[in-house]
Amino acid sequence: MIFLRLIAAFLLSMLALSIQAQDVIRIEASQSEDNVSHSFYQDLLAEVMAETEDEYGSVNIVNLDLNVSQSRGLQLLNSDMLDVFWAGTSIQREENYAAVPVPLTAGLLGIRVPVIKKHNLAVFEAINTPEQLKKLKACQGSQWPDSDILEFNGYVVERVISFNLMYSMLKQDRCDYFPRGLNEVYAELSAPMNAEFIPFEKVLLRYPLPMYFFVKRENTQLQTRIHRGLIQLIDSGKFALFLKQHPITKDIFPLERLSHARIFELVNPHLPATTPTNNAQLWWRIPVVDTGVEIQ
Repeated sequence: MIFLRLIAAFLLSMLALSIQAQDVIRIEASQSEDNVSHSFYQDLLAEVMAETEDEYGSVNIVNLDLNVSQSRGLQLLNSDMLDVFWAGTSIQREENYAAVPVPLTAGLLGIRVPVIKKHNLAVFEAINTPEQLKKLKACQGSQWPDSDILEFNGYVVERVISFNLMYSMLKQDRCDYFPRGLNEVYAELSAPMNAEFIPFEKVLLRYPLPMYFFVKRENTQLQTRIHRGLIQLIDSGKFALFLKQHPITKDIFPLERLSHARIFELVNPHLPATTPTNNAQLWWRIPVVDTGVEIQ
């Protein structure tokens, strides 16, 4: 009996060592069923880890159910409660945390599609200028860079602290539209709970806002690994394939179908000077911008 206990204790200790030997990357779990884009970023992070496994070793990505704001999520990096957090970048965020300066959606996040209620379609059909849209109220995250950008450009914003409340507020007519990134809007609206909403594709907002992976400022090894993995995926063509085939983003293609949209350009006053908007490999020049569309 004593021998069996010793064997059991030995096996348990080996199991514990095995678990400790495997690196763990902690990320925040999805905040709600509406937040379908979470799977895109988690899957992309997994692709990056797989791409760099031979050099850095295997990792296990663990979701932590925290339900925190973007600002709080970033703070948890420096307090060692999270290892990776994705968010839109800003000058302040890049000063406080280590950003991996590779846009995770190739710049498509800054193309914003107004999500509206079907019965408000006539109101939006009549919009021809930014001034008309500025008379309406947009739902947006209270701590998202998007809210600051919209307000800086004269748009009215209803700031909402939690993502899972935003569609609810739109449903209750507490705001008139919910600007969503081109990379996320179609997957979100495919959910049965969002059946009463539609994407209004005739008017789009555009501003430069890349989504980055962030890590703790001192965690240069993880920052380097993620950067190297993303660049390898881009150089090999795997990233473009991932974007075009992932369930969350596949429905935005072909981009040419949006070539007749009216584009309202916005300035991002918080965009870091180092943002690679002129790097065609990292920032896709989509037809909605480059072909004779009306830009105001």
